[in-house]
Amino acid sequence: MGQKQEGEHKDCHENCICKVLKNLLETQRKRKGEMDTTESCTCSINRGTDQEKEPISFILQTPYGHPFFTWGKIGKKDCFATVFFTVEKVDCKENCALLRLMKPNKTIIDPDTECIESSSICGVDYVVPTKECVFIKLDCYSAVKLTSADFIKSKSC
Repeated sequence: MGQKQEGEHKDCHENCICKVLKNLLETQRKRKGEMDTTESCTCSINRGTDQEKEPISFILQTPYGHPFFTWGKIGKKDCFATVFFTVEKVDCKENCALLRLMKPNKTIIDPDTECIESSSICGVDYVVPTKECVFIKLDCYSAVKLTSADFIKSKSC
């Protein structure tokens, strides 16, 4: 009684993050009054200016506490790195998700180390939605850190 069954931790590790993202997606859709789950990753979404209609942004973390990051606008002058995302689609059966990149108002790459540093992430004041998405497997992540409701600033597409 009270003992973990073999594989229980692995099951949670692979499915808990997916369940959290699925709940975030459902909450976003309810807030926007949407029911369609086939939303594509384009900027045709009517975001409005009401914070209640804004998506919910978050940071994914590995079991070691490191944030997942990726780049946007690769090959362009305004290329950026980000650790901030919103969820667009989730498939818990395949344990994967489609995430929208949120562009930070400041670079998160430390100029001295040329790495993404905690202090740089903490220095971000807000993010704006982009038209770019990334498809990820969720089995490498162990935490979802939500940002505050006013962290996303609306941007016209």
